Amino acid sequence: QGIAAEHPNPGVTGKRFMDRSFVREMICMKTGYLEYDWKNPEEDVMKPKAMYMSYFAPWDWIIAVSTYREEFRHLIEISDFRKSILELSFGKTGYAYIHDSSGNLIVHPFMTGNYLDAQDKDGRYFVRDLCEKKSGKAVYSWKNPGEAEAREKLVIFNYIPEYDWIVASASYLDEIYAPLNTVSSIVMGIVALIFLLITGSYLWVNRSVITPLQSLMKRFDQGAAGDFSVRMPVTTTDEIGQLAGYFNRFMDKLDVSRRNLESEIGMRKKNEQALRLSDEMFSKAFRSNPAGMFIAVLSDSRIINANDSFLNITGYNLMDLLGREILTLDFFTPRQEGRWLFTEIRERRPVKNKEIVFWNRAKERRQGIISAERVMVWGEACLLAAMEDITDARRLEQEILKIGLRERQNIAMSLHDDLCPQLIGIEVMVKMLHQHLDNAPARDTLAGEIGRTKKIRAVVQDAIHKTRTLSRGLEPVNLADRGFDVSLASLADYVREVFSIACFLDWQLDQPPFTDDTEATHAYYIVHEAVHNAVKHAQATRIDMVLTRDSENIRMEIFDNGKGFDFSTKTRGMGIRIMTWRAARIRATLAFEPMSPGGTRVTLEIARHPFDGNA
Repeated sequence: QGIAAEHPNPGVTGKRFMDRSFVREMICMKTGYLEYDWKNPEEDVMKPKAMYMSYFAPWDWIIAVSTYREEFRHLIEISDFRKSILELSFGKTGYAYIHDSSGNLIVHPFMTGNYLDAQDKDGRYFVRDLCEKKSGKAVYSWKNPGEAEAREKLVIFNYIPEYDWIVASASYLDEIYAPLNTVSSIVMGIVALIFLLITGSYLWVNRSVITPLQSLMKRFDQGAAGDFSVRMPVTTTDEIGQLAGYFNRFMDKLDVSRRNLESEIGMRKKNEQALRLSDEMFSKAFRSNPAGMFIAVLSDSRIINANDSFLNITGYNLMDLLGREILTLDFFTPRQEGRWLFTEIRERRPVKNKEIVFWNRAKERRQGIISAERVMVWGEACLLAAMEDITDARRLEQEILKIGLRERQNIAMSLHDDLCPQLIGIEVMVKMLHQHLDNAPARDTLAGEIGRTKKIRAVVQDAIHKTRTLSRGLEPVNLADRGFDVSLASLADYVREVFSIACFLDWQLDQPPFTDDTEATHAYYIVHEAVHNAVKHAQATRIDMVLTRDSENIRMEIFDNGKGFDFSTKTRGMGIRIMTWRAARIRATLAFEPMSPGGTRVTLEIARHPFDGNA
């Protein structure tokens, strides 16, 4: 709390001194040494004071002893520490001593009194220098009692102003340097010994290590120069011998590797030459190919090359296409077909003879057929595509089909309007002849001729019936008026009636399969051709037509129980080619499969909206 519980001055006891900074420091420290400025009541000025304190915890007292610092010198008894100072020694004869700034010796091993005027052998008053400097170090000459001559002495001293003391430690330089001289001699001896050891070791290492290593390095140089037959003699079993063995094995393997490398280099040169030839052939084939070809990066559809045929087909020039993304051009229609093409190639499914619709640069809608493969160009996966413009060919095919339909119609009309009336006229005349013969007087003698006229009339009537039936078969089908299901049912009736072959329609649809008359017409004639192939070539006794549908496809299957079909020649007939062409027109797949034990299945699958908005 800062209250003076006991004090020699009665005026201080019991008072609170928390306003004094040193009191607050006492409370914080409790124990230790403290210096501060203080003025007793009877004094006029503040003087420096020192205090030592100790804490008595049971009473919470700080017991302190203090005095003015100027009174320190009167409080110290030299005899208290004289012995301790004199016991200090440095080297052999070095010692410590104390004198004041006036040169009076306070503590010294063998001198007393004042030696301010003492001189060294050079006549220098070295004590006066010590008293003036008060702190530092000095060198002077000095002769101890009993010695023959003076020697250089080093003194290190410091000043204590409270006591006006200069505390010094002195020792002769030769005694200070004596250990260093000893160490120097030892070091020199060690250096000499090390030199001898190093020299001997060098000679030994030179003979046992360096010389073999130099020989080994020489052989390495020979090997580096191309002499792979060089070997190192193994004369020892130490590390050098092992190293020589390693070198020999290394050279053996290097020789084998050299031969293999020479062989590989020769093969690589041949491959590079073949590759250059292949690249040249590919480049020439790419440039001179009559089919339009282009190369596009799979990741972003960026065009990196195109040949002249592709430029002629599309109307673009090469600079317009290089670096452009073909999927962002108005090329594929719909664009989903282009995305589908790149997806197929990314998934490593080659595309063969895919029919597409595209726009050329003049915004003309064209038909084409495209094939594509995955290739690596400069380390990057790319699409290599070849396409042809089949617009004119398709128009010509349409014209040929129209001509065929017109000719069928003309033949049917000729049969119905020309041949059939003539046959009817013949049948009428035969009928009249039969009636005339039947009413003749000599009827009995003409019985044979009457029977023959009956047979002639029956043959002519059968020819009239077949001509009418044949004209109906040749007449083009009108699906818009009759419907797809009725047309197939009529086809089945026609086969049963004309060819006496069991033919049935299994209609499993709940609604018409087509909304486009052109698509329905192509599908009908594919079924028509498949049925007539079974009639004409398979020697079938039963034909079934089955129509089904799921969420994605319309499936039409034609089964027969005939003798089967030679699939190695399936693409040679005109009928098969026309069926394939019609299937391609409606984006359908057409398949021919043998059945067990006999017969053929023809399958036509038509995808419903294969490129809608979600494709």
